[in-house]
Amino acid sequence: MGGVVVGVDVGTTGVKAVLTDRDGRVVAEAGEEYPTRYVEGNGAEQDPEDWWQASARCVAACLGSAGVAPVDVEGVGVSSQAPSIVVLDGAGTPVGPALLWLDRRGHGECAARLDAAADVVAATGNRLDAYFAAPKLSWLLATHPEVRRSGATVLMANGYVVHRLTGVPTCDTGHQGLTLLGDLDTGRWSQPLLDLWGVPRGWLPEAVHPCTVVGRVDAEAARATGLLPGTPVVAGAVDGAAAGLEAGLARHGDLCEMTGQSTVVNAAFQADRLRRDALGAMSVLPYPVPGHHLVYGSMVSTGGILRWFRDEFGDRERGLAGPLLGSPAEPLAGPDGDAFAALDTLAGTAPVGSGGLVLLPYFLGERSPIWDADARGALVGLSMASRRADVVRAILEGTAYGLAHNLDELGRLGLRPATLRSVGGGAKGQTWNQIKADVTGLPVEVSPHTRGAPVGAAMVAAAGVGLAGDLAATVSERARASAASVRRFEPDAGRHAAYQRYYAVYRELYPALRRSYELLTAARDNLCSRA
Repeated sequence: MGGVVVGVDVGTTGVKAVLTDRDGRVVAEAGEEYPTRYVEGNGAEQDPEDWWQASARCVAACLGSAGVAPVDVEGVGVSSQAPSIVVLDGAGTPVGPALLWLDRRGHGECAARLDAAADVVAATGNRLDAYFAAPKLSWLLATHPEVRRSGATVLMANGYVVHRLTGVPTCDTGHQGLTLLGDLDTGRWSQPLLDLWGVPRGWLPEAVHPCTVVGRVDAEAARATGLLPGTPVVAGAVDGAAAGLEAGLARHGDLCEMTGQSTVVNAAFQADRLRRDALGAMSVLPYPVPGHHLVYGSMVSTGGILRWFRDEFGDRERGLAGPLLGSPAEPLAGPDGDAFAALDTLAGTAPVGSGGLVLLPYFLGERSPIWDADARGALVGLSMASRRADVVRAILEGTAYGLAHNLDELGRLGLRPATLRSVGGGAKGQTWNQIKADVTGLPVEVSPHTRGAPVGAAMVAAAGVGLAGDLAATVSERARASAASVRRFEPDAGRHAAYQRYYAVYRELYPALRRSYELLTAARDNLCSRA
């Protein structure tokens, strides 16, 4: 076959891998889920070995299903959830579980450094928040001194998989941008920030551009994946940046939303036009397209809420939903066995506004635009007339309100898109896409071939090994080639007007509940201290 590359995305809920040809067409794909442990009230952990084993099996499955010979694979790229960190000892073995981007246990470390908040923003462009990597590391080192004694390297999720592929510890510039340890302008680690957080400089590999070839598949990884020993591996990228590449973000103002466990609104922003003091609720990281940053608004729980609903109120083996609000069990599996497709269809049977329900999607706290780790989910407006379909639709609508809130924040930066490109697993939801269009008032465009981040990771690999030329040109050309097949969800004026009323309620709810969230957090902490 020749001229193919592998793209792997180490996501929050599982791995997805694709095999693409020299034109960027997906010729094979595979996926596998793995568990997350939610601990200590606001901690979130995964086993890095799960990342690797799932990645290896998915790559092998892609090669097998496509009938591609290992010698035909010209490169491998890995993207990942971010920033999720794992500390390795001198032998390259994890000293403990990985701390996910969801993990908020570094909140106290941020509070202790509030006097340095302006310096952090000035250097990194990002706020002092437990979402970023440095507070997680600082908390880990403070509470687990054995980690400092045995640790030798800290890697991000994609860096860990690249390490297992090549034996080389690496970090790409995009992930560096989410650490609060690097200078956004120079791409170098900042010694003052390392001192601020107490992170050893020797633990951090030099950050390199995502397209940089950092190593080659070693013999052990070749046996696990089916790849040929010596296959080039590039540094890789943050999942949001990779998804942006697949969506066609190549120049200033290009914008998309990516929905999986979370929803992230990504915008390509010309680096020399960025004012860090004007970012507000938004975050920033270096983008693989030269001369650009990725400005983004990131929610924590969107597709993850649907997964929670599936797991807590459904029988995954038999495809049956358990009772909810007194409803009898109903099938939740679609014709292809996809519970998420069935939930999307079920939501389509409920009216606009979900029978008067409004959901706050803050199930694991929230990042942008409210940045409140204490916030939690709320479903307001329940009555004896509420049905299961209303609740499912309220989940889709509530997450769309959060999307609209982040778009409002991007509007403050002068970014007001004419259309909204949608990528990721959430883009498969037909009802969800229409809700997003009706809530935001923007046409939502979805390519029937969208796979999100793993395709972007493959594009980075193709550019890194010379299979593709200029990355920006490749991204633009791919977007033009797929334009004819894009499905467009047009907003309905009447539904948009109705949703504006519900959106106004949504915007009122968080300020009204903020004090309640503080009290609930204090109550939980009090119980935990007694346990």
